[in-house]
Amino acid sequence: MFDLLRNPKSIRPGPASPLEGRAVPLCLEALEDRTLPSGFGSLLPIPPLLRHIQRDLRDVKADVNMLATALASSTNATVKADLTALQAGLATVVADITNGTNATQDLARLTNQLTTLNQDLGSTATSSVRHELRDLRQDFRNLSRDLRFGDLTRGIPPVLGGVEGIGFRAVTDIQRTLASVKADVRALAAALASNTSAAVKADLTALQADLASVSADIAAGTSAAQDLSKLTADVTTLTTDLGTGITSNVRRVLTSLRNDLRGMTNDLTTLANSVNQSVADLQSDLSQLSQQLGPNASATVTADLNALDAAMATLAADASAGKNLSADISAVFSDQLTLMGDLNGQAGTSVRVTLIDMAFDLTGLGVLTI
Repeated sequence: MFDLLRNPKSIRPGPASPLEGRAVPLCLEALEDRTLPSGFGSLLPIPPLLRHIQRDLRDVKADVNMLATALASSTNATVKADLTALQAGLATVVADITNGTNATQDLARLTNQLTTLNQDLGSTATSSVRHELRDLRQDFRNLSRDLRFGDLTRGIPPVLGGVEGIGFRAVTDIQRTLASVKADVRALAAALASNTSAAVKADLTALQADLASVSADIAAGTSAAQDLSKLTADVTTLTTDLGTGITSNVRRVLTSLRNDLRGMTNDLTTLANSVNQSVADLQSDLSQLSQQLGPNASATVTADLNALDAAMATLAADASAGKNLSADISAVFSDQLTLMGDLNGQAGTSVRVTLIDMAFDLTGLGVLTI
């Protein structure tokens, strides 16, 4: 989950990306047999926002299809025309997002078409049709909210620097080094295949098992520090049990393996420090947001802030424990989008800047999550 976006805080400058200055709109792109939002450019955008938009569109399409099925037997020409207009309006909104153009007007027109259909149905609507109409109205509100946030951040080019840049380099180094470690262990196993020492065979088995654990940790996005420490100890034990009578090839592979493990340990430490710094930045953003909204915030906004604070606390605790942060990042972002929707476009400039900053910080944290 390497999700790249710039953190605009001037207190954390970093080397500019070669993509700096390129502004690419939020749109959809084909990925195998799926259509997914491609976001702000060739680098991956704010992933939770795009998942929300993808989910919104999926829900809208499903509800329109169910509504069409429920009304298939209707003989009312006006209702049939309304349904046709609704389906065409949805296709236009999808095309807007796909092409990276502003969908606000077409989404408003689609909402009005739904209102017209509801009025023309009148009392003839069954309970299942009324249920689908309610779901569609909610889906339209969700999509409108998420697209407003996309428009708010549109045109801000992806840049990787500061804490995120350091952390991302550690992530890429870890991946590259892990591949090298696996190659070294395979070479070592081949070179020692004829060794008859029971201790050496046991050492090699333990080394392979702990390497599998490190690889699984990294694949799961959890801390690999403990298993990496075991793996390093395995190499030391194997070296001791092999003694001095080893071939130059085995000695070379052991040296390479020790160097790779030392580098991976340093990279994991850098990554952990960067994650902690990003979490601290997010907590600072949230504190600033609470101060900006102040004690005069509505009860709904206050509840949203409390939910956001709770989600942030979970994120901080899981980061400290070395757990996978994907679900936590999505939860914080989801609560942030709810807050934006409840603010209903009434937030001042400083609040909007803080909300955008939080989104970038969340994405920066995604950069640091393997």
